[in-house]
Amino acid sequence: MKGWAERFRENESKLRQQSECADSWVERARLLMLEDGTSQDQAPYGLDEVEKCILKALDLSPEHLEAIEEAAHFYDVMVPDRSKAVAYAERYVKLAGKVVEEMKEIIEESD
Repeated sequence: MKGWAERFRENESKLRQQSECADSWVERARLLMLEDGTSQDQAPYGLDEVEKCILKALDLSPEHLEAIEEAAHFYDVMVPDRSKAVAYAERYVKLAGKVVEEMKEIIEESD
């Protein structure tokens, strides 16, 4: 199993090659949150960087479900901001519901 540092280096490499990939920005945010588990003062990256990564992913792909989910959790737990957490959670539920309906249509069309 790869360690955090190796996964982080791989992510940095992906971002250098293709900085317009929302998935890679979400992955970076998640890696930074894992690394930032001890103390924000001791970590080389802080929560501001995590937020920037999530917002970059959303800028690149506004309907990216994982980025919206990360934003909701980030503002709910990491940097409590109830209004932002609720807004992202509502956005996620609305978009996820749309996706579920689209999947149901595919299933129904195959019957």
